[in-house]
Amino acid sequence: MVSTSSLHAIRIFYAAYFAAMGLILPFFPVWLAGRGLDAVAVGVMTGLLAAAKVVAPPWIGHIADGQQGGHSRKFIVIAALAAALIAIGMGYVEEIWMLAVVVLIFGVLWASILPLTDGLSVAMSEAALADYGRLRVWGSIGFVIASLAGGIWLVGERIGEFPFWIFALMLLLAAAAVRFPDHRLLPVSSGRSEEGFGRDFILLLIVSFLMQMSHGAYYGFFSLYLVDLGYEGWQIGAFWVLGVMAEIILMWGWSRPLQQAAPAWVLSVSLLIAALRWLGIGSTQVWYGLLLWQLLHAASFAAFHLSAVAWVKRLAPSSRHATAQGWYSASGFGLGSTIGIMGCGLIVADYGYPAAFYLCALVALVGAALACRLPAASMR
Repeated sequence: MVSTSSLHAIRIFYAAYFAAMGLILPFFPVWLAGRGLDAVAVGVMTGLLAAAKVVAPPWIGHIADGQQGGHSRKFIVIAALAAALIAIGMGYVEEIWMLAVVVLIFGVLWASILPLTDGLSVAMSEAALADYGRLRVWGSIGFVIASLAGGIWLVGERIGEFPFWIFALMLLLAAAAVRFPDHRLLPVSSGRSEEGFGRDFILLLIVSFLMQMSHGAYYGFFSLYLVDLGYEGWQIGAFWVLGVMAEIILMWGWSRPLQQAAPAWVLSVSLLIAALRWLGIGSTQVWYGLLLWQLLHAASFAAFHLSAVAWVKRLAPSSRHATAQGWYSASGFGLGSTIGIMGCGLIVADYGYPAAFYLCALVALVGAALACRLPAASMR
């Protein structure tokens, strides 16, 4: 049912998926600029990728839930192969409107497959067949390796190779998904018996939205803030890597207890720590202080995500798990991140970087207050 090779396949999938993210986030805008696009056009293209994260996951999840017996594995393989072809197409499209269409299609395919894989991983974790955190941690490892390698390799004229590296990673995703365990052979999963989404599930989506919105200054402007403070490129990279390393350690060592604990406690504490982190970053300029705040990424991202992704499944109707994971991805990583980054851009323009981090701290505090209204009982 769940073999060692199928678990390795999921690890490879996460590593490849987030390796692609580790290339797309820093180098996609650089590649676009190298093709002659101005700042407005670059913003539109990156915005299309963000829009895809809002629309695609719930839509694809709804379709997956409607399939008799489930066809998630087959969809992931086909979507990854299609994304590989689309990635290659980016390098050959000349007209800007065609490039926009290609980028949007790629974004839809790329965004839709992660929630389906998360749903499979969480189902195996719930059945004690694997540990979600120790599967997902390989994504963080892939992100770090790709970001560092991309910074070394994709410089100067070699930035033109960007689509081919994304192509290769999408092929690796498809090859890994072929070896996924069949979701239909897993034990019957837990969940609410009702068809509709209840109050606690909706509240969890709102809390997830606020957490990712509070990351707007960090994901959008942390590097620029460090440049403004006078830090060099290798130092900026080290700050980012330290945050991900803290995430990796927590996911590896404390995944199961965090998934079992009551969401009211885990999510509210994670949001309080996030508020402290944003307040600290906005107030700190010395390197040792910034390093300390980066260690809190273990709570503001890793602990929050481990708990939230497990409780999304438990609070959703048993027949709507794929849709639920899609809504979780769309509300937080899609809509929350997009509004957070865009809003912080306006704040930075008028009031500077610290003000954006202070506002994000306030958003996290609001999320913490709401998270206290989630279930306070743990899963045993």
